[in-house]
Amino acid sequence: MRSSQISLPRIVRARRGLRWLSLFGPTLGLGLGLAGCAHAPVILPEPELAAEAASAAAQGRCPKMAPGTLQEITDSPAAPYFVHHPTQQTDETPTVLFLPGGSGTRTIAQDFIWKNWLSRGRRLSEVRVIVPYFPNKEHMTRAEAVRALRIREEALACYGGKKERVHLGGTSNGGRHAFFLMTAAPERFASLLGAPGVFPIKLSDERLTAALRGRPIYNGVGAADPDWKPEVQATQRRLEGLGLRSTYVEFPEQGHIVNDKFDPSGFFDFWLDGPPK
Repeated sequence: MRSSQISLPRIVRARRGLRWLSLFGPTLGLGLGLAGCAHAPVILPEPELAAEAASAAAQGRCPKMAPGTLQEITDSPAAPYFVHHPTQQTDETPTVLFLPGGSGTRTIAQDFIWKNWLSRGRRLSEVRVIVPYFPNKEHMTRAEAVRALRIREEALACYGGKKERVHLGGTSNGGRHAFFLMTAAPERFASLLGAPGVFPIKLSDERLTAALRGRPIYNGVGAADPDWKPEVQATQRRLEGLGLRSTYVEFPEQGHIVNDKFDPSGFFDFWLDGPPK
């Protein structure tokens, strides 16, 4: 790792508990108590965000697509983010919004998340992958939660695809953000993938069941990730106990930060085919 790069092991291993909640709760206006909260913050209605994106598209503000390459989008209404378009697409082509770990900077999104978690997927050419980044290190704020939804609408309006084929994923802090966003706006996403990810706030069984019923979950973690694996396993037990369709996967010989030996092809199989039968 070059000396100019951020040290990922230090920033992505934000520990769970009250210290983390004290950071996450106020930024999202969750009003958390020690026992947690069963209510999610107000999220802008889907028709409002869809109308904004459609209006921008009608004004010619859509980024040009370059299939098969990683593009950095910096001048669209929902920017900044990276996007990799499929080489061929149909209405059934999935769109994946994958939230980065750590502080979610451009360097992390491009040099770590894209490179190690996504770029080597065997079926990458069949999926549209979007990785937002956060230039002001405002990862997991309410504003960025709303921007993630704006990116979803921009992708549908500008790049095409069915809204029922949009999936949500993330790793580490991005996994926490994805798990939160899925419970705050479950109707916007077809599935949830954590690599790893856990719920950042305590939610009632009723809320989890209402949000995740009928939506498959990929619950992944490095086999050599002692800080996160116990909580990911506990999350899996809870999801299974609620009768939700969650698949637990350990990544062999991988820690919290996967290396260049990691094969993310299972992610793409999940997004394209659904969970293993």
